[in-house]
Amino acid sequence: MPLRSRGFILISVLFATTLLLTSATAFAWFARTEAKRAAARENILKCRGAAEIAAGIAGKKIAEDANGYDGFDEPLYAPGQDVRIEIGNYAVTVHMTPLNGKMPLNAILLPDGVTPRAEYRAAWNAIWEEAGHVELAQRVIDFIDVDDRQKLGGAESEKNINRPLSDLCELKALPEIDDAILWGDEEHPGGVARYLDVLGGQKINVNVAEPEMIAKLDPEISLETARGVASSRLSRPIKSLDDLRRVPGFPPALATKLANVIGYESTDFLLEMRVEPKGGAPRNYRIRVRRSKGSCMIEEWEG
Repeated sequence: MPLRSRGFILISVLFATTLLLTSATAFAWFARTEAKRAAARENILKCRGAAEIAAGIAGKKIAEDANGYDGFDEPLYAPGQDVRIEIGNYAVTVHMTPLNGKMPLNAILLPDGVTPRAEYRAAWNAIWEEAGHVELAQRVIDFIDVDDRQKLGGAESEKNINRPLSDLCELKALPEIDDAILWGDEEHPGGVARYLDVLGGQKINVNVAEPEMIAKLDPEISLETARGVASSRLSRPIKSLDDLRRVPGFPPALATKLANVIGYESTDFLLEMRVEPKGGAPRNYRIRVRRSKGSCMIEEWEG
């Protein structure tokens, strides 16, 4: 065989060998990558399963809390007090927080879906005024009410959803509302989201609401008085109108005036959860549950 032919064959063999080695390496890398992905997917599913079980256990503890109020002074909800749950090979840490400290946006209208609640009117206007857009107070009412009749100061358009909100971000369908208004900027920290919640019951839990939220409820409530409420509830939880009237500086007549929008218990709770599997990557979850009729059901899930 000519030397030239033997050289060509040798080059071909070397090329084929290199190609096979490259293919084998690529296949091994692909196999390892797929194995890692499969393990990661399995870990995600198992961690989520453990989180669901833990949410059920935590929800039972919340449902059994029947002392007439929900506040941060309770051991179950106190800052830094976590519940540790062992589920097979998973260690789950849960911190439970009572919600309903904000104005329930979908409850600012009466059951007819059209008429704004008189008790929330002052707070509603004050929230938008703080955001620097008081003109949007009535515009948003027209956006979510169920009819298509324009109210004084409002506006009706094709962009109006004319139904309760499922998420606060739906307000961005209004061209006048952007992220800065919703979530705040340097001039208006927190935005309207600091005071508004889409989910929740009909009332604001005065045992967990920020002083700034309490002060928004009526012009007669100063921020100093609202801070007094927040301080008082740590030593003596508020369970009734009489308890609220006894708070130093709180106008007694206001307790009656705001009776339909002030509450003492929470319907909604946040579960901040960390699931740590043995030999696997930990995962974090934020789960919102609603308490009703002696049980808790999951409303929202993040993670």
